[in-house]
Amino acid sequence: MKIIHVISSLTKGGGERVAVELANKAAEKGDEVTIIAAWPVNPVFLQNELNASVDIKFIGKTKGLAYFKIIFWILKHKSWISSKDVLHCHLTFGAVFGSAVSIMIKLMGKKKSPIIVETYHAVGMPIPKFNRWAHSRMVLLRDGLVLMATDPYWNNFIIKTPGLKIAIIPNGISVLEPQKNIELKQQFLKELGIEGTYKYIVGTVSNLRPDRQPWLYIPIFKEIHKSLGNDVQFILAGDGVEFNKIKGLVKQHGLLGYVHMPGFVNNPALPISNMDIYVSVSVGETTGISMVEAAMCQKPIVAIQLVESYHAKKEDWVWSHTDTKEVAKKIIFLLQNKQERNTLADKQNKFVINSFTSEAMYNSYNSFYKEILA
Repeated sequence: MKIIHVISSLTKGGGERVAVELANKAAEKGDEVTIIAAWPVNPVFLQNELNASVDIKFIGKTKGLAYFKIIFWILKHKSWISSKDVLHCHLTFGAVFGSAVSIMIKLMGKKKSPIIVETYHAVGMPIPKFNRWAHSRMVLLRDGLVLMATDPYWNNFIIKTPGLKIAIIPNGISVLEPQKNIELKQQFLKELGIEGTYKYIVGTVSNLRPDRQPWLYIPIFKEIHKSLGNDVQFILAGDGVEFNKIKGLVKQHGLLGYVHMPGFVNNPALPISNMDIYVSVSVGETTGISMVEAAMCQKPIVAIQLVESYHAKKEDWVWSHTDTKEVAKKIIFLLQNKQERNTLADKQNKFVINSFTSEAMYNSYNSFYKEILA
């Protein structure tokens, strides 16, 4: 198959990671794959992880210029786009690009055109209602829609649009090996200033942006520190617009010297492999890519639940709670019970290996493409 993936930029993020994983796995299986990225960013974020056979094209040098150039770029490359089998859209830029292609190809009366598929990556996320509604209108221009999870809004959308092919395909990533090099792990901790007689490390790797509510980690760390004192150190890895705000909260809560913020981390296995407990955020039943990475590194995971009305279910592979004090309590219990930690880590690891690999994800997408093409 000849496949195009369209994305905003190859930066750190769940949607971007999924696009790269799909592109790499498709190339590995012999497909001809191109990524159209709206604008370039530092290649170290994600671009360097692309399979060498995956071609990449950029539309503009900046975000604003890329959106402005969409129509001109499509007109210039219309024959090339029409020669492909699948145009796969991701995130807002991909949605706008895919909608423009759909309308323009119809207007031009092209006899051959790719099927247009979109993955909606923001299921359950706290985004403005108008933005979500507008995105759902653009989805109607697709040949197929993939949701990486479900929530009440999209469940209702599925019922109301029986004519649109829709699949639920969980995100998947390549199997991540835990960092086993003791010297590298110790060097990482030393660079952070984590030394001395501590017993445990609790942490996360996160995009520090408002929708992820990263400030919620600090009261959790504070509660754990109040209970276990110098026995616990904390790592909050990642970068984003909330970075300085979080640093201020660390100081405000008296956690200087206990909470360590290395910023952007290109190799998540390194900080994760040093942790005894991994904590992240869940949106309803939806869990993030970093939690899959932590499970692959055989670390027990708990989550802060961002949906106020949600209650943890037995079938949830990650326990979550809306109350940060309850999350802290759960972490303290696990830290004090090694057998419970090991049992949870083993259970989560087996679940992820069976459910959330890039191989499983690719197979589901490949079947979905073929179903629409047929």
